[in-house]
Amino acid sequence: MRRYRLLILVLSSCLLAAPLSAGSHDKDAELINRAVNNMNIFALPTFSMAAKLQIETQGKLLDGDYELLWNGPNQWRETTTFPGYSEIRVGGKGLVSLKRSTDFLPLRIFQMRAALGYGPAYGWGSFFHMEIRPKETITKVGDRKIRGSTVECAEITGPEKHRRELCLDQSKNAIIRPQFVDGEILPVGDKVYPRVLTYVEQGKVIAHVTITRFDSPAQLPASVFVPPEGSQQQPGCINPFPPRLVHRVNPSYPEQARQSYIEGTVYLDTLVGKDGVPRGLRVVSGVTQSLNDASLDAVRQWGFEPAICDGAPVDYETILTINYSLR
Repeated sequence: MRRYRLLILVLSSCLLAAPLSAGSHDKDAELINRAVNNMNIFALPTFSMAAKLQIETQGKLLDGDYELLWNGPNQWRETTTFPGYSEIRVGGKGLVSLKRSTDFLPLRIFQMRAALGYGPAYGWGSFFHMEIRPKETITKVGDRKIRGSTVECAEITGPEKHRRELCLDQSKNAIIRPQFVDGEILPVGDKVYPRVLTYVEQGKVIAHVTITRFDSPAQLPASVFVPPEGSQQQPGCINPFPPRLVHRVNPSYPEQARQSYIEGTVYLDTLVGKDGVPRGLRVVSGVTQSLNDASLDAVRQWGFEPAICDGAPVDYETILTINYSLR
């Protein structure tokens, strides 16, 4: 029997955060919200972070560098470099200036951002916007072993029976991501954050981040926050509330691909406009032309509630993940 799944991983956390309404799991909600707040490094007035990066490319790990300078939401600069790729983002007063060496968001850069746990393409790996939200309830709580440690996990159910799982380590007052391998959760200022963050897919390391410097407060001159020449500027922020999918058209499974038992995952670089319309669709990793085309045809008909920065809708670049499976 034919079956395929649509995995929109980057949109697994897509409603605005808010305190939990009264219910039977108020204490659990309070612990979750406290842990999310404890990891909110962007509540720090200033910090300077540097990291060594690795991403999987053709079976090997490619080395890169990362730096984030934070002087508050109106002054920040992020630099990502790999051989053959560079990206600079500078934020200030509701605007983000972007300069990068490609005209699309590469899949491995997106996955590296997911490992970091913040930024405009974090989605399911985020440490932020994870508080209990309006109309959500905690339906199940239980202990779970994750990489040898016992953590508490909550099943959270929201509108339209949307479910998500959130785990925390109460001893560290920190969010634990089951789909990532995070290590060395250490203080920075009055917050905590991992110093090692790894995204693993089917047992293979896809992206690995080792933070080599994390100082707060930091003395940061205004000159470092000047946008680079040739950058493109648009409204935005470093941690937008991501879009929420409100209208989905399932792609058809091409008959020839189905009969040939062709399966796989299509990744689409997508700009979700501030009107909620997906634009600029581009296959950044595909399967066959027929599956790629079926994905593009379907996603063009999708609709979203737009991403939000400071209460206003903004454009949001992300990668949508569509998995075709006959099992």
